[in-house]
Amino acid sequence: MSTTRAMLCFTPSLSRRLIAKGIASLPQVQKAFKSGKVLLSSGTTGAHIFVELTGAWTGGALACGMISLKGTCVGSAMSQILAKQGHAAFWFFEKGELKPVNDMDQALDSMGAEDVFIKGANALDNHGNVGVLLGVETGGLMGKSLGYVMARGIHCLLPGGLEKTVMGSIMATAKEMGTRRVDYTTGMPVGLVPVAGARFCEIEALSQLTGVEVFHAASGGSAGAEGSVVLLTKGEREQVERTMELYKAMREDTRFEGLTTEPSRCGEHKWVPCAKHNFLYTDNVKKGL
Repeated sequence: MSTTRAMLCFTPSLSRRLIAKGIASLPQVQKAFKSGKVLLSSGTTGAHIFVELTGAWTGGALACGMISLKGTCVGSAMSQILAKQGHAAFWFFEKGELKPVNDMDQALDSMGAEDVFIKGANALDNHGNVGVLLGVETGGLMGKSLGYVMARGIHCLLPGGLEKTVMGSIMATAKEMGTRRVDYTTGMPVGLVPVAGARFCEIEALSQLTGVEVFHAASGGSAGAEGSVVLLTKGEREQVERTMELYKAMREDTRFEGLTTEPSRCGEHKWVPCAKHNFLYTDNVKKGL
């Protein structure tokens, strides 16, 4: 059969929808969700995955770490949760049922190698490495869970859009970062940890869902499409046509319209490292940002 190509533009929001759909369709995720356990970190990508797994949105907390107009920051809804429990909120499913578990050690201690841990990525590099930003100095959700996940061989999935692709090596950059290593920041100072898990971006999602080959052609955007990626998809005509049908359906899906988040106000969270290193902190407090 002849090869067919389609060039498609994905905004960050549309990429999250695609990645969530791909993650939810993975055999190991389907199996764990139906008959085992899934620990899903809250966050913008995590919330999209929540919708794909459950079919609806509960209106719970969203972003923990985020990049806002102020710089690196914490989601407003998450600040109080972090102050109370020292890590971001998460969703814990057992046999498809959402469990009211807030104790992460309790949840992780019940998981085994057939279960699934999903944490949104902050950085992807061209060497195949995945990085997660750490703002909480005890390591937060990632720091708490990494030992359990790696020691027990729990399936570790790290979803993140190609907009998060970084130049250079995450391994090298991580050595230069840290909440007490950087001197000045726009936003909160953070560390970066390389995580040994399975990267899952638009490329893996489209391969999983329609079987096409994917090439990352361009990135950028304006007029509301900032952070977008242009992907060239290639495959048999039937595969590419299914990809285009999927693309149109995702654009029309209204289930995700409530997945919005706002950064914390600098004058409210009063995190000492942020006040010390963020050279815009005083101005942000005066402006009520």
